[in-house]
Amino acid sequence: MKPEDKEKIKKEINDAIDSVNETLKKLKEKQSELAGDVRKELDARIEVLEAKRKELTEKSLELGKHAGEAVRDIADGARLAASDLLEGVSTAWKEFRSK
Repeated sequence: MKPEDKEKIKKEINDAIDSVNETLKKLKEKQSELAGDVRKELDARIEVLEAKRKELTEKSLELGKHAGEAVRDIADGARLAASDLLEGVSTAWKEFRSK
């Protein structure tokens, strides 16, 4: 894999992390408005999403440490994780923004 391709993938992953961070910030702001079971449900969802964000951040760092086929494998996993995480925060935001 070319170094520029590797950097493009890292940027793609880091952009996804930035987007996730923005949505998590909104969810945490919404969290302060909620109470009871809805609050507990959002707390749990945020905890899961933050753990997934941490894993994705680690995968992004791994990309910088490897070359060749290893980068392709890590990149594929990171892209899948990014997609899953973006979908998760989007779903959470849609679910809790109106509560």
